[in-house]
Amino acid sequence: MFRTALIALDFSAAEGPMLDSLTDLHAMGVSRVVLTHVVRVGYGQGAGHGHEDALKDWLGKRAAPLREAGLAVGIDIRAAGAVAKDILQAASDHGAGLIVIGSRGQNMIRGLFLGSVAREVLRDSPLPVRLEWIDANEDESCARVCAGGLTRILLATDFSQQSQSAEAAAIALGGAGVSVDVVHVLTQDERRIYARWPQMARVALAHIADDIRAAGGRAETHLLEGKPSEEIARLAAEHGSDLIVVGKHGRNWVQDRLIGSTAAALCETARRPVLMMPPTEDDA
Repeated sequence: MFRTALIALDFSAAEGPMLDSLTDLHAMGVSRVVLTHVVRVGYGQGAGHGHEDALKDWLGKRAAPLREAGLAVGIDIRAAGAVAKDILQAASDHGAGLIVIGSRGQNMIRGLFLGSVAREVLRDSPLPVRLEWIDANEDESCARVCAGGLTRILLATDFSQQSQSAEAAAIALGGAGVSVDVVHVLTQDERRIYARWPQMARVALAHIADDIRAAGGRAETHLLEGKPSEEIARLAAEHGSDLIVVGKHGRNWVQDRLIGSTAAALCETARRPVLMMPPTEDDA
């Protein structure tokens, strides 16, 4: 799936648990990671611009669990006024196929679920983004969610063209031995507009599950009803999903909206890792 992953880090105390949980990147096809720290020019951080040796030492220590997992690790330190923009540039410079970033960074505010840098990266990235849930007040919870590795994931789909890249990612992960829960959430609008939509949805879910099994994976289907983001998060919690896979846009996306409402809500509230897949050029 993704040969190279760029992992964006800051000096957050929660970065340790986050990196410990990323040893499962092998299951996503990753063999090389680049640890990136962007120093915000003019921003008062501990080790900042002009302290590259200290930063390299800090990142080198953070690389240990990833190297122990058999990943090749590179380090990239750069200075910028716009952190999110430079994270995206670093990903391009290193030929990354995946960006990994924590849900909150150094300037954590209680009740603010998604940090501004993570939000910008999710919004603007042309690449898949894996958002790692970080709660500085609940490190044990983070460790519990991540410690088991990537064994069970949840694919959320609305069967649109924009969801096809997420479906393809889940099929590939299923082929790597990961169990996949395939879920579609019926809305009141769908029931009102399409009388036979539930039956059609069951057939579509079954086809995706068959594709996962054909790739060598295990799959279960779930047809739920309610608000998509809430039902997806609830099912992921009930099943102990290690990762939620979702398309960046859904069926009802607006052309000038850079991220779909369901994907955005999941990143804010799911309290577990989310892999957001942008549509391919053919899907867009």
